[in-house]
Amino acid sequence: MDGEATLVWVAPEPPDAEQSRALASWARAHGVRLVSPVEARSVGALPPADGHLADEVEKLLERARDAIAARDGEAVDRALSAAESELRAHPELPQAAWLMAEVDRTRSTRFRRVPPLDPEAAERAWARAEALDGGRATGVGEEPAVAHAPAATLAFEGAPADTQTWLDGAPVREGAVATRAGPHVVAATRDGATVWAAWIEVPAGSSSVHVAAPAAPLCSARDVAGARLAGDAVEGDHVRCGAWVAAVGGAVPGTVRVATCEAGRCGPLLEWRAWQPPSWTWTPGHDRGKGWPAWATWGLVGAGAVVAASIVLVASGALQPAPTETRFVSGGIKSQ
Repeated sequence: MDGEATLVWVAPEPPDAEQSRALASWARAHGVRLVSPVEARSVGALPPADGHLADEVEKLLERARDAIAARDGEAVDRALSAAESELRAHPELPQAAWLMAEVDRTRSTRFRRVPPLDPEAAERAWARAEALDGGRATGVGEEPAVAHAPAATLAFEGAPADTQTWLDGAPVREGAVATRAGPHVVAATRDGATVWAAWIEVPAGSSSVHVAAPAAPLCSARDVAGARLAGDAVEGDHVRCGAWVAAVGGAVPGTVRVATCEAGRCGPLLEWRAWQPPSWTWTPGHDRGKGWPAWATWGLVGAGAVVAASIVLVASGALQPAPTETRFVSGGIKSQ
């Protein structure tokens, strides 16, 4: 492995100083530059819904109810059409399903009380409202439908593993969800932020919907979040990062175990220790078993005495060779 690789530490506690040094040593030895996962929590998230949007829809609903009381059918239709358009354009609104159900119930009341009357349209509108929010108690001036929308079962496909799917504002668990035929709003969130939302029309019986939520960015914190230690191996089935390194502390302090990975497949964990140069210190003491040995001290003393004696002999001339020439002195000839 050469170049750059994302480091994933698969342990609850972060690496200590010695383990970090061992990781740096491993990277130098393998020609790899280790980088942290990209923090991309907000990447792919939809803009937050305008906080005033729900209030605006509520005002339109009040306007429609006032128009019903005044028997003004055109005013009712204008207000309800504006409210529905706002909700259709913003399925990411948390209360979109509930507000749309109120739009349909108000429309049902309009068809029963304001000319031209249309009992069948009133029945359909009320049934669609029940499909969205499951039904509620009947209000003053309202008349519920006689029949309910047909039962339906909805399965969700394609949702990334790191997202939560929602149906009509309720979280979806694994498997198919029982609901009713009619309009519904589906959303997907990641780390609390909505990344995809859409209105769908669910038919009676069993059907499925494709959740087209974007996947987390490659090598991001969310992409590698599923990597974990399973015994003596690293599992990362859902990781999509092309080159990453999984590491965990070794059995011996100061060591690490490292595995190289590509997408969802990792090699074995191999132990690594940073190289340390040998070091020793001399501590003088009286214990012959510790520190500088006594024999070495006496050896140095003896060597010093020999050197000193040699210097004295050289200075005194004792080591000079005996002269053989004839010397003339007062009083006669003497040979030395």
